[in-house]
Amino acid sequence: MKPSAALVPRIIMILLTLVPNSKGECKEALVKSEMDVNRKYPLPNFIAETPIQNIVFHNHHIFLGAVNKIYVLNEDLHNVSEYKTGPVLEHPDCLPCQDCSHKANLSGSVWKDNVNKALLIDTYYDDQLISCGSVNRGTCQLHVFQPNNAADIQSKVNCIYSPQMDEDSFQCPDCVVSTLGTKVLLTEKDRFVNFFVGNTINSSYSDHSLHSISVRRLKETQDGFKFLTDQSYIDVLPEFRDSYPIKYIHAFESSDFIYFLTVQRETLESQTFHTRIIRFCSADSGLHSYMEMPLECILTEKRRKRSTREEVFNILQAAYVSKPGAQLARQIGVGPNDDIIFGVFAQSKPDSSEPTRRSAVCAFPIKFVNDFFNRIVNKNNVRCLQHFYGNNHKHCFNR
Repeated sequence: MKPSAALVPRIIMILLTLVPNSKGECKEALVKSEMDVNRKYPLPNFIAETPIQNIVFHNHHIFLGAVNKIYVLNEDLHNVSEYKTGPVLEHPDCLPCQDCSHKANLSGSVWKDNVNKALLIDTYYDDQLISCGSVNRGTCQLHVFQPNNAADIQSKVNCIYSPQMDEDSFQCPDCVVSTLGTKVLLTEKDRFVNFFVGNTINSSYSDHSLHSISVRRLKETQDGFKFLTDQSYIDVLPEFRDSYPIKYIHAFESSDFIYFLTVQRETLESQTFHTRIIRFCSADSGLHSYMEMPLECILTEKRRKRSTREEVFNILQAAYVSKPGAQLARQIGVGPNDDIIFGVFAQSKPDSSEPTRRSAVCAFPIKFVNDFFNRIVNKNNVRCLQHFYGNNHKHCFNR
């Protein structure tokens, strides 16, 4: 799918508004250039001790999920509170959230850095912060905000893990995030808190504790999660997990659908990477409505008396969903309340997902994306997702 508007015309419009004001006033320009360019402007800033992975805003505070710490900043970027999340001592015989200090000298004990993989705000059960890290099998913690101190994330911390659930089956619904990469979307609907999770997995995850795409619900006791059905997840087949990595870049909800944006190979056999958009119904706990579609950012450059040149930026680096301003809405033919995907794309190195320095920003109206999905369905042009189902699975014929 192509974006609705090229970027170059806007640049031309800016140049045309500047040129008429230039009337050879070089003398005035020279006078203005005598301003003090060495003056320093103090800008608020904060430097964390370790790399920052996630940022959320809530109640006039900024929460930073970093390696081994969660920082709380005020609106002036002053550090007003912090919570230590690692390093964590892990041992094969220790359950998540269990104190393993007595096993520190035993064989197999390892101190691991806790890389923040998800940082979310929940306001349904309590006003609370949910953090998920790379240790303890990818489980999460609840930090309940105190009524008189919105920056306090350490007075009441609960582990979201139920050992009984883990022992009763081969599944671990409380194992949420992957060390290889994760995107988590939290939604509050119909009196429940649901987690939609996209995980990068490889052959190291052979115990079925993590899933590529999954839907789970936070239990009302808030001490664990549960899958709604035995079809609430989809996995890349074991034989493709090392050769067909899927990187989840962004997740969001719009209207009645959940969307994920990914970077993955064009096919199982291809060495070329591209971007895809995933869509399924938010009420579909069995993921029966799951679909994928390529998403392309194409820059069209029009030249006088010369042919049109197109550049494809194939790999998404970051994305944000918001409403358009009035000018953009008119330019791309949408309403002021329509959701728009703003994506930063790059051109990748040959046969690689590693970006080059060539990049562009594209805007995709969600209603146009849905139109493309509907055309695919109506024309019965749905292809089998071989990385999930294989070549001969019934889904390849019935979808």
